[in-house]
Amino acid sequence: MSNYLAVGGVSAVLRSLLTSALTNGGPTSILGSLPGITATSPDLVPVGPDEQARVNIFMYYASYNPALRNMGLPSRNAHGVPIGNPPLALNLHYLVTAYGNNQFDPEILLGWAMTVLHDTPVVSRETIADALDDLLHNPVTPEGTLINGSMLADQIEHIRITPETLSTEEIYRLWTAFQTNYRPTTSYQISVAVIQGTRQYAANPPVQRRSVLVLPMQSPVIDSVTPNPIAAGAMLTVQGRNFLGDAPGSTLVSFDGAPGIAPASVQDKALRVVLPTSLLAGTRSLRVQTTVTYATSTTPHPGFSSGPMPFQLVPTITGVSPIPVPPGSEVSVTLAPDVGSMQQAVLYIGDTAIPIDQRPSSGPATSGTLAFPVPGDLATGAYPLRIEIDGAQSKLTLDDTTGSPTYGQWLPQLQVGP
Repeated sequence: MSNYLAVGGVSAVLRSLLTSALTNGGPTSILGSLPGITATSPDLVPVGPDEQARVNIFMYYASYNPALRNMGLPSRNAHGVPIGNPPLALNLHYLVTAYGNNQFDPEILLGWAMTVLHDTPVVSRETIADALDDLLHNPVTPEGTLINGSMLADQIEHIRITPETLSTEEIYRLWTAFQTNYRPTTSYQISVAVIQGTRQYAANPPVQRRSVLVLPMQSPVIDSVTPNPIAAGAMLTVQGRNFLGDAPGSTLVSFDGAPGIAPASVQDKALRVVLPTSLLAGTRSLRVQTTVTYATSTTPHPGFSSGPMPFQLVPTITGVSPIPVPPGSEVSVTLAPDVGSMQQAVLYIGDTAIPIDQRPSSGPATSGTLAFPVPGDLATGAYPLRIEIDGAQSKLTLDDTTGSPTYGQWLPQLQVGP
């Protein structure tokens, strides 16, 4: 692997490759003196009647390598903890430009440079290592010392040199951006520079033992739930099939996507479960889940799950104050279960519906008491009292106790009076 200095290392390798080729039949008569081969921006190259002959390489663009772009991803788990060091694989795009103030100099130099690069489609690791070692000799620069530590010769991929074809419009735009005089130019793609970090991360241990568990593909299926609607804390009966898992205690019931709880009793086609007290009134949903325990571990793992089955959890009025309540005042209703601050609440006094707005988000998330305004024109008397939370309405009970003062009336009631 190589570090972020690999990008500069590629430029150093290309410059070294051309410099070494000068002694092997290159145009030493033209490039026999400095600057010779350079790696700088075209706008920094002196041009004009006194410009020196040179071949300049310039990396003008870096793009992602499509073949290795997603290698090693994802790099973090769901909790944001690092789980790997995915490589950053780059294709580097270079311009090779020839300069010279004598006739034919640019043509000779560009043709020679293209021949050298054509004859070296893959740069060997030895050539890369030699080019990086040369940076530690005269002249020694801080940049060269840094690039020498790029570890480019040790990366997992070779350095490949591939010619690129730029259109006339692309060349025009590039040289316009450089804001300098145009010189004969060609383009190459160098692939691939692989940059990979060395930070520490948590890794799972290797597999020590393999175990195969085969189960029939039989997910739980819910046909019905009773009673529906149901009050908080009551026993819910679920009818369906495939409720039994591969072991006792492997069947769970999940409400609203929460972690599953054990049912009170379970059979293959029916189970009974007590509603959790944490559920809010309104339309809720449940799933029947089965877990799987492998032979190599005692920890249950998620297995099969049914689709969601909706049901209505109705609120229950447990108290009212004040009693009686004067018209035009406010009545407080205590109910179970608690009501969420974003749930819709409507109080029915007889046939009169009194909705209230959602509670402020700055207050508590849930509350067991709601306050409702009593209309000032409501006549004095006893009214059946109901409350509705997100469409789930509390029940009225007929008083059939002989001798009761409310015999034959619906309960609970609200007494409206002075």
